[in-house]
Amino acid sequence: MKPAIDVASSVSHDPYQKTVCCLRCEQKLERYQLMRVSLVPNGRHGHAILSCPKCGHVEFVSESSPLLQSLELISVDTGDGD
Repeated sequence: MKPAIDVASSVSHDPYQKTVCCLRCEQKLERYQLMRVSLVPNGRHGHAILSCPKCGHVEFVSESSPLLQSLELISVDTGDGD
């Protein structure tokens, strides 16, 4: 996923108002899911899953990524109940 600046022509440019877009189709993303499983042995950080609703492209980013600041966290109820 890539950060893209969403700028309206009649509004002053603010470099901190960013949107996150799909790397393949450039669809604006609004949500993410947290994955509590580490992708590497002895990994200490969780990952977030960014999934494009338009083309299905999936990216994994660190749960501390600044890309997630403008996105809504989706709660997913999965697991074995422990």
